[in-house]
Amino acid sequence: MKRTATTARRHSLGFTLVELCVGMGVCAAVVGQAVPAFSRMHHEQALRANAEALGSDLRLARSEAVRTADPVFFRISAKGGNNCYIIHTGAKDACDCAGGLPVCKTADSSVVKAVWLPQGLPMTLRSNAETLQFQHRQGLVTQTGSIELALKGGAAVRQVVAITGRVRSCAVGAKMAGLSRCA
Repeated sequence: MKRTATTARRHSLGFTLVELCVGMGVCAAVVGQAVPAFSRMHHEQALRANAEALGSDLRLARSEAVRTADPVFFRISAKGGNNCYIIHTGAKDACDCAGGLPVCKTADSSVVKAVWLPQGLPMTLRSNAETLQFQHRQGLVTQTGSIELALKGGAAVRQVVAITGRVRSCAVGAKMAGLSRCA
């Protein structure tokens, strides 16, 4: 009798092959659901970071116009694969960033800042106005506009520039924490 009890205890210490396969299947299903969610979360965090930088650069253009007492232009260039924007002084369409480098056509124009979207992310830059001109008086903008950063097939953040030159952010489509939905 004693010998049978020890044999039964020895066999009950491990897992059977069926239990191991079921456990591995459950783990694979959980990981299969988690990996796309982490990827989407990473892309949304990159979207938020780039949208905050865009809003900050719009505020920079406004403050530079007031500081220098000259008009400052914020130009969107989404030609080809180079989604970029450039902040410059001088003539309205004198500078561009579409070629991969900021280039000005006239000598009196200068680049304040040029930014390209990160290459590895499925992000696009759209605007209803190619160039916004911030005036030196009170930082007013001559053409209001909205600039949208969007993930392909996903969330988007819109920067809305009012006639006063003030910038506000809102979420397009899916709700994002900390941002109100665009009207």
